[in-house]
Amino acid sequence: MGWIARGSRRAAATTALAVAASGAAPAWADGGGGDAGRESALAELDRAALVRLVLTAPDEYPLPGEEAEFRATVANDGVSPVEGALLAQHVPEELEIVEVGGEGVLEGGIANWRVDVAEGEEAEFVLRVRVPGGADAGRRLMSTACLLLDRDADPTSCATDTLVVGEPTVLSRVNAFVGAGPVRVAGAALGLALIWLLWRARRASRL
Repeated sequence: MGWIARGSRRAAATTALAVAASGAAPAWADGGGGDAGRESALAELDRAALVRLVLTAPDEYPLPGEEAEFRATVANDGVSPVEGALLAQHVPEELEIVEVGGEGVLEGGIANWRVDVAEGEEAEFVLRVRVPGGADAGRRLMSTACLLLDRDADPTSCATDTLVVGEPTVLSRVNAFVGAGPVRVAGAALGLALIWLLWRARRASRL
């Protein structure tokens, strides 16, 4: 379901090919950096290309008023750990953020997590939201998450997925009614009892 932004992988390949074809000295070779500077820059590009981000919306369509979870997965396919990276996820204003899983924090309506992933491992981050009670069935609410390996740089990759509001069924309406609380259920039972007594009284009067 989730769309993975692979711009970082393409950028790494494009940069390497451009430098090789032109024969020009790249910017990071200035100042006597030489091979060490070039290797460091290429290693950073490679690291970015090997860290993947996937965002997944719930498979089932949540009904108005129900809660649902987005799951962001960061997979490190590289040979060095990811440490101190930042994952930031935004959801539409219509969705109420109920819980930012793990040790995440909510700042300015955006969920943030510190990301530490060992080489060859992956980490999952959960964001629980609530669909507004008056949401129309079929409404599509899109969320976007971005991963920043360097917090002072542009995102390494971004991913997006869409939550679709479900359409209430007869059964869901009954469940919502029953789950409304004992007072409402007791009132409904009393009403049915009165109707039953009135029906019996009318039947008896006709006999």
